[in-house]
Amino acid sequence: MTNPYEYAVSVPELIERYRATYSGAVYDVLDAMGYPYQALASDIKPVDNRWVIAGPAFTLKGIPEPTGDERLRARRIHMFEAMKEVGVPIIDVRDCSFDMQAAHYGEMNATVGASCGVIGALVDGGSRDTRFLLERDFPVFARYLTPVEAVKRWSYYDWQLTIALRGALTSIVVVSPGDFVMGDLDGVVVIPRDIVVEVLEKTEELIRHEDQVREEFNDGEDPVEVYRRHGRL
Repeated sequence: MTNPYEYAVSVPELIERYRATYSGAVYDVLDAMGYPYQALASDIKPVDNRWVIAGPAFTLKGIPEPTGDERLRARRIHMFEAMKEVGVPIIDVRDCSFDMQAAHYGEMNATVGASCGVIGALVDGGSRDTRFLLERDFPVFARYLTPVEAVKRWSYYDWQLTIALRGALTSIVVVSPGDFVMGDLDGVVVIPRDIVVEVLEKTEELIRHEDQVREEFNDGEDPVEVYRRHGRL
């Protein structure tokens, strides 16, 4: 079976280069390539506006769970073991089944996850322990903040399977292990695994072009002439 975390470029390099881009440029490239539905719902935002996430997805599916079944929660140790086995930096990506009650991520998730290779979290749900996340500068993107504990409300179900997060232009965006996620203040886009390197290279070229146009503007050239020369900006 193909390792979903093997690309033509090393994961640390991909992360560094994607972090140097921005979500709007990545989205424009995906749109031009025929992937217009890769942006997540606009209410999924960084807890801190300065935070940026970029990396391959480690996917997790959660379910409403009102009983506090300890057998389900005890499975977390196996989830963290699976994270370690990936062997590269990962983003913890959580499908919270449209739950609106509880915090599905918090400081303890970040603390243990960081020891297992997690460099950020993308949660289509709630987060808490915000002060501690800010102090450790651990980037979390979430739909809302709440103090409400997940125990007896929500629990882990399974991981490393294809999940569904809410989309900006469609009801859902599917995310599979090894797909890349890139997010900043404007929102989050999901890059399918098979085109991660191609999208990155085209995004970098787009940004180089934009920088050239900015330079021409800054040099005092007629903005209309610059626009005519370069077309859509």
